[in-house]
Amino acid sequence: MLSLPVSATEAPVQLLAQADTLRVTDPAKSRQLLQALSNQSLTPAEQDYRDYLLGFHAAIASDSDRAVSIIEPISRRHPADELGLRARATLLSIYYGYREWSEGLLLSAELKALLGQLPRNNTWYTANISVVNYYSNLQMYNEALQLLERVTGPELAKVSGEMRCRYIAQEFRAQKGLDINAITPRWLATLEAACLSLPKSLYTVEPFINWTRYLLDSGQYEAVLAAVGRYEPAIKALNYFYYWVVLKNIEAQALYALGQYDEAEAKVDPILARQEMADYSEGLVTAATLKAKIRKQQNDYPQAYHWQQVAIESENSQNRLAATQYLAVNNAQATLRQADEELRLLSSHQALLANQVARAEQNVIGTYLLIALAASLLFITVFGIRRLQKQQQLLARLASTDSLTGLDNRREFMQVTQQALQHNSSAEPLSLIMFDLDNLKWVNDNYGHQAGDWVLMQVGEVLAAHLTDATVSCARVGGEEFVLCLKDTDVNQALAYCHDIQNWLGDIDTQTQLDGLQLSASFGVCDTDQVGKQLDSLISGADLAMYKAKKAGRRRAVKYSMDKKDKEEAI
Repeated sequence: MLSLPVSATEAPVQLLAQADTLRVTDPAKSRQLLQALSNQSLTPAEQDYRDYLLGFHAAIASDSDRAVSIIEPISRRHPADELGLRARATLLSIYYGYREWSEGLLLSAELKALLGQLPRNNTWYTANISVVNYYSNLQMYNEALQLLERVTGPELAKVSGEMRCRYIAQEFRAQKGLDINAITPRWLATLEAACLSLPKSLYTVEPFINWTRYLLDSGQYEAVLAAVGRYEPAIKALNYFYYWVVLKNIEAQALYALGQYDEAEAKVDPILARQEMADYSEGLVTAATLKAKIRKQQNDYPQAYHWQQVAIESENSQNRLAATQYLAVNNAQATLRQADEELRLLSSHQALLANQVARAEQNVIGTYLLIALAASLLFITVFGIRRLQKQQQLLARLASTDSLTGLDNRREFMQVTQQALQHNSSAEPLSLIMFDLDNLKWVNDNYGHQAGDWVLMQVGEVLAAHLTDATVSCARVGGEEFVLCLKDTDVNQALAYCHDIQNWLGDIDTQTQLDGLQLSASFGVCDTDQVGKQLDSLISGADLAMYKAKKAGRRRAVKYSMDKKDKEEAI
């Protein structure tokens, strides 16, 4: 840890600026600086700045649940300033990882509106490229290009070299997604001029991964091997697993297309041997499919069948994910388009009837006709408003509900629970229960992701069937993580409720799907009598208690301890 002459000589705002500058280039030192500030007196703005940076570190460490629990409240407290912009951009990246695409689309709309209000600085350009990247990930290439058009020509000359590289790389990606035939050799010259001389980072190397993939997609196999030889040293130096897998798969596919089967197999075997591949279905499908083809070429049909089955199982999971993504995007876009169309039709009808009313007045057709036309105008207006209300209600449901379980999603849980805390004038405490399903990853690995989705749906049905008057919110907030907020309930009553949930989970009939495997969970409980009425504190307390439950062997419920030693052990 930092010894603290530094904090004695430098103001908190200076230490925060240093921690911010180092958050990517030297994250360990950045975290030390933030820890050094934990005992200092900070203004509310400085505290939010520090918490945001802590949330950012949690995100890049793949602790997405903790990152969201820290950053979401900050984004609400900063609706229209630079910190709010940064918080939303970071949340957008996390939502994509969570596969909360509908929430991400709504958040991207918030970001676009906020970008229209704030001055253009480095934060603005970073947030804009975050939305562009989100759209490209969802294959919404036209929308991505529209945002990229904000930063072209002289505007692009104002940004740093790395940021210019990112913008040009995203434009290449979107243009390639729209029409691969529109890509010409000039793109390589453009990418290399913008990115090749810069220090090697994930941002400056990614364009050349995409270029190599383009060469493969367009059948330029010899050029693929030349590109791999040219860019591989920089990619290996990053030591980033995802990029390594992508490059090796591209190289192996080019070798296979050129008939060099042994060389291709030598590239995919190290990929398939890595345990991390279980969590990277796209790379696993590519490598396993190619392995099956190579084994078939060698007349090794048992191995060819084995690897084809591995590829099929992983591809089924990937297809379900793609279908869910496609549905989320289409639902959100269709709802917004329909609402716009309703508004347009309503406006058209109102203009037409208003014109008829004016004409009737001019021609003195009569009082009765005027009354009839006015009534018609009123009827159509009311009808149009009701239709719009229904569309808004549908959009609200998309934004507040977890699509797999039907429970509240993370955004709805945070909003409803925050309101409950603010309006809780009762002497009775409010409790938070957080729990993780035990061994769901093992179920996915051994029975397939479809079985894992079935488990999540069953748990959702059980929880929905046992909601009580005390339930403020019951939500799925992560992959296998659920949370309940209970009013007028102390920590011991919440513990008893956890045991009830454990019994309900054990009663789920898994004979057909999981060969009778009994479901269980690890629970953490915290209430407002222990930590006060701050949602962040409640979540943190329940999370620490759940960590202790898992560390003690799972299948149990633990309440939050105020003991400092327990907190340090959990951290």
